[in-house]
Amino acid sequence: MNSKKDRGDRAEREAAELLTEATGYEVRRQLGAGRLDDIGDLDGIPKCVVQVADWKDPGRACREKPRDAEMQRRNAKKKYAVSMIRWRGGTWTMVMTIEQFSRLLRDALDE
Repeated sequence: MNSKKDRGDRAEREAAELLTEATGYEVRRQLGAGRLDDIGDLDGIPKCVVQVADWKDPGRACREKPRDAEMQRRNAKKKYAVSMIRWRGGTWTMVMTIEQFSRLLRDALDE
């Protein structure tokens, strides 16, 4: 039994449910995690790759996961990338690099 994988699977399921409730989109887990051509953990948010992390050190996840999400965004040929980090106690935070946020903001202001 791999407790790290189990924790990650649970976190992805929880994150998908939360995003489905919050956005109204049907968000679900991607299959094939860890592939060289990884395209994110969750699917269903238009134009967006979502990378999920439930690490013992959420600060480290905030530093590292946005870079992973950016590589996944490129693999998926999508426009946006965001990392969804679970903190102890169950609080979730969405994390982006400055470049990821700038891309989203420019498009939001153009609409």
